[in-house]
Amino acid sequence: MDLLLDIRYALLPEAIISLLIIACTVLTFTLPNKKQNIIYIVSSLGALLALISFSYMPFFAEINALWNNFTSNTFTILFRILILIGTIITIQMSKKYVSGYGNSIGEFYTLILIAALGAMLLAGASDLIMLFVALETLSLSCFALSGYTKLDKLSNEAALKYLVIGAASSAVLLYGFSFIYGITGETNFVTISNYLSGYNANAVLIIGFLLVLGGLGYKLAAVPFHTWAPDVYQGAPIPVAAFLSVVSKIAGFAVIIRTLTIFLGIIPIWSLSIAVIAILTMTIGNLIAINQSNIKRLMAYSSIAQAGYILVGLAIATQAGISSMIFYLIAYLFTNFGTWTAIEIHINHTGKDSIEAFNGLAFKQPVLAAGLTICLLSLAGIPITAGFFAKFYLFQAVALAGFQYTWLLIIALINTAIAVYYYLKIVKAMFLRPTQELSQEPVISPSKTLNIVLGFTVTAVILIGVLASPFISLSELSAIKIDLSSALSFIQ
Repeated sequence: MDLLLDIRYALLPEAIISLLIIACTVLTFTLPNKKQNIIYIVSSLGALLALISFSYMPFFAEINALWNNFTSNTFTILFRILILIGTIITIQMSKKYVSGYGNSIGEFYTLILIAALGAMLLAGASDLIMLFVALETLSLSCFALSGYTKLDKLSNEAALKYLVIGAASSAVLLYGFSFIYGITGETNFVTISNYLSGYNANAVLIIGFLLVLGGLGYKLAAVPFHTWAPDVYQGAPIPVAAFLSVVSKIAGFAVIIRTLTIFLGIIPIWSLSIAVIAILTMTIGNLIAINQSNIKRLMAYSSIAQAGYILVGLAIATQAGISSMIFYLIAYLFTNFGTWTAIEIHINHTGKDSIEAFNGLAFKQPVLAAGLTICLLSLAGIPITAGFFAKFYLFQAVALAGFQYTWLLIIALINTAIAVYYYLKIVKAMFLRPTQELSQEPVISPSKTLNIVLGFTVTAVILIGVLASPFISLSELSAIKIDLSSALSFIQ
């Protein structure tokens, strides 16, 4: 009976996704190849039903479920909603891409749903064991998805690199957990936090903290744990690359916020460690992106740099910093999915993923070029897009955090200026460079679904830019659920 109550009040969306995974698995093995597209309809409607089910859950209540291994509150619900929105968009992006793979269609959608389930459980995990199981559920599914196109050498290489580096990062994370468990004898976040509140930091705890930071940093593709991202984004199917760059990152930030704040006020190098990783991540991501000629690799380094900006909000250890991170992720979800959708439409038409292939796009497909331009300007932080207000809110939080973070703000602003250059390089190619002579016939037939996804994401980017206040208020309500009570003593 307790489990049923947990499902009703805390885990209803996850329960729906679990049933949906079972249904898609059964359909994969029972439907003939020609009818496998039915699984697309089932997965789309099921994911939408799971999203709607959040309306039947107490949004502002704090509920501990699964024997205190899972927490449902405003913070975790918002992140789970973002994960589901990203999953639905990914499914729509995948319709045309996977239609030529016969009986592999069902496998693809099933793996996407399993990855979404892992991400949602990861966002709400409140126990180290639960966190690790959810992380592996997400990771293993993503390993398989990145190598989905089995006959593509780049896809195989991407899957292998992702698997090897992912396995190493999991070992590092688990080793860090063992240090924490060895000190506290606990795996629950609350009991660990209570134990450490009266604990004097020593070398063992600091090493454990750094190992956990490194293991979770891999999920964000933060420097120096980023080496897998460019190859994986280039070799993986475009919908999978989009999923990894957005949904996987959202889940990673949810868990890194809830996990690392446990050490706030205890580890002397807490803020400095995160700030250094943030600076390295945004700087290296932006500098390497400048010289990229492949659009997918450029987006990989862009995603790395964006993770660096978001980590700045955590480094300052304030409620405004956490709130700005959440708002940034909301804007980033629609902006990045919109960019990847436009890229997929163009590659479907041309069969090429070089930036040069975008030359003169504005004269051949003006609507597509306009949509991609809006999303790129949002990533660059140009008014009046969602990305502009995300960066403005984040930098404002850093400025208000105190004079000691001025250096961090200056570096972030310099990096923003650098990023504008390579985003505008693509815009310049579309509007100012000569049109390339390409085949009149698209490599893959046009997709109405992709056009709808692009229209939806671009509209969201504009609306969030114009009407930012409700989303900022929602971010502030969510950030309140993160305990930063020890931040003052930490800073002092």
